[in-house]
Amino acid sequence: MEEKHFCQSCGMNINSPEQFGTHGDGHRNEDYCIHCYENGVFTCNQNATQLRSDLKRWMKDEDKASWILDRCGYVTLSTVDEHGFPRPVAMDVIAHDGIRQIWMTTYRNSAKARHLQRNQKAGVAFVREADSASLTGKAEVITDNDTLRRFWKDFFFHYYPDGPCDGNYCLIRFSTQEAVLWIDGKHATISF
Repeated sequence: MEEKHFCQSCGMNINSPEQFGTHGDGHRNEDYCIHCYENGVFTCNQNATQLRSDLKRWMKDEDKASWILDRCGYVTLSTVDEHGFPRPVAMDVIAHDGIRQIWMTTYRNSAKARHLQRNQKAGVAFVREADSASLTGKAEVITDNDTLRRFWKDFFFHYYPDGPCDGNYCLIRFSTQEAVLWIDGKHATISF
């Protein structure tokens, strides 16, 4: 079944590739229709806030970043290695509370888990279309059984065959302290 697209500015149902808006370099933007966004610029300025505050263009910056994160699935988590350098790695997001907290899983003996046990400073970055978010904060390794069971997903059996009690299974909880956003051609910084 083909995914349905709606313009995140006016709400129009986008039925064909020709109806997508375009970035400045001419490739299509799947967030907006051609009537609202062309060549990297919004072409209509009507404010749909009262009618469609659920559309990305009219959301608050923090909510826009969360909307983007929902559609990314993967993020880049950077930990600080034993030599003081950032070590970025792609991670699957298993849950999140907006952009304030992001949950991931890893092996207890992984490099990132070892890094975080020494230094909780971390960063998370994600990108979709021409939008990006760079988050800095602290990440911690979670090993308590109640939390491990609460976040367990069936597909984890592939990695942790003994289930939620598998000795290799742990979670990473990233807590954002500052978010630097570039969304819809505008820069924003949010501190928590």
